[in-house]
Amino acid sequence: MTHVSAAAFPELRRIFDGYLHEDVLAEAGTPEAALRTFWADAGADERRGFQHEVERFLAHAATLDLDELCALVQDLGCRWMPPSREALVTLLTNAAHLRKPPPRSADV
Repeated sequence: MTHVSAAAFPELRRIFDGYLHEDVLAEAGTPEAALRTFWADAGADERRGFQHEVERFLAHAATLDLDELCALVQDLGCRWMPPSREALVTLLTNAAHLRKPPPRSADV
């Protein structure tokens, strides 16, 4: 496995440190709510930067075991520790709006 430094993800470091800090649960209630706050606060360029880094991060994260993944997340300034890889992937995918919404059913 090739080690990737947290420095490779400066946008994630800024967002994790600013929104997923040690008071995330007290302030936002959930990591999801904290990242929704980021999305609302961010400009278009910041959102695109976040999306790009999330895609790169998730590609790299696929090669890490959970302990390595948690260590990298912590190095990025995140104080919320994901209970599983799937929880982190879901959080970031949803926060970055990378998942396409389900198709709307036609009103009958």
